[in-house]
Amino acid sequence: MRCIVRLGFAFWVLIFFPLAAFGQAPKPPIKIGLLEPYTGAFATLGQETTRGLELYLSRIGGRAGGREVQLLKEDTEAKPDVGLTKARKLVERDRADVLVGPMTSAVVMALRDYVHAQGLPLIVPAAFTRDLTAPGKASPWIFRIKETTDQSNFNMGSWVFRKTPYRKLVIMATDFVGGRHSADAFRAAFRAAGGEILKEIYPPFGTADFAPFLAQISGLGADAVWAWFAGTDAIRFMNAYNEYGLRGKLPLLGSQVLVDDIILPSMGDNARGIINVGQYSATLDTPENRTFVKDFEARYNAWPTIYSEGGYASGLLIGAAIEALTGEVGDRAKLREAIRTVAPQVRAPRGSIQFDRYQQVITNIYIMKVERQGNRLVNVILDTIPSTSQEETWKWWNK
Repeated sequence: MRCIVRLGFAFWVLIFFPLAAFGQAPKPPIKIGLLEPYTGAFATLGQETTRGLELYLSRIGGRAGGREVQLLKEDTEAKPDVGLTKARKLVERDRADVLVGPMTSAVVMALRDYVHAQGLPLIVPAAFTRDLTAPGKASPWIFRIKETTDQSNFNMGSWVFRKTPYRKLVIMATDFVGGRHSADAFRAAFRAAGGEILKEIYPPFGTADFAPFLAQISGLGADAVWAWFAGTDAIRFMNAYNEYGLRGKLPLLGSQVLVDDIILPSMGDNARGIINVGQYSATLDTPENRTFVKDFEARYNAWPTIYSEGGYASGLLIGAAIEALTGEVGDRAKLREAIRTVAPQVRAPRGSIQFDRYQQVITNIYIMKVERQGNRLVNVILDTIPSTSQEETWKWWNK
């Protein structure tokens, strides 16, 4: 009996060993390292990005280029030091082939030098500080598919002067990098077009009571208010704006973070009528977006947001690059070039993807208005500013 077992074992060794020797053994999975906040104030946004990427991977059956694609998730906690530690783990211990993330500008800037030194592709779907892809900072290893603070808000400044009767505005924004940079861009374009900024008000991050800041608007003679607040700050600001009696007196404009889809249900009808700017809306009427919205809603019982579309688009870009290389991603430089080469052929829900010379996306920007459709509040597209580039905004801030 033992002899038979040994002979059987020897038979299978003879059959499979030559296959492995000639390179036909199964190849290990391709690893995508995902760096997002899963705890803290930005946890919901991190989860949305993850949902989008996981939806894409489910659509391709978890395989691309003939190989399994594995997703490795790490929690940055939206902290720069934690994000860098987790990136090191994904690269040095887990041997990730490509990275996606992070959510916030502070974390992405903390990762920049490490990713550049490692020579590993990083797809950035959300962090939007202008500095990441500016001359002197841009890295050939970092691809950002999110518009910068300037691409959207600078263009909105010009649009507001051209397309609305508003000539005198108040700016209100969170006193941190995202809010300040966005306000800078909007102000520069609005003033250049001939508009006037009567006052700028910058409440700190996490403001609980907006009443003292809203009181400063009284008597200024403004036509409207432009605002940049995100997450729970945006919800508290909107409630205070309504309670202070300003909603019916001063129209509210802003960046899309003020009324992004994930917080609209918490705002209710207080958000109706707000004009905002961004690179994606679930109401975008294209075949790719209609399919994306349908699949996302079927899987998660909700409409996608700018964050989930960013995760999905990141997956599309990586998947197309892997297919172009027929799964041979061991050469990082070839993977980087494949990402850049396939980008124009990728049809994301937001539209086509193309990069400038600094790996920053050139993208459509949409002017939107919050409206109610049935039992859902949505950002309906009013106007499209096509193919916006970060380089168009350098004429003011790079002086």
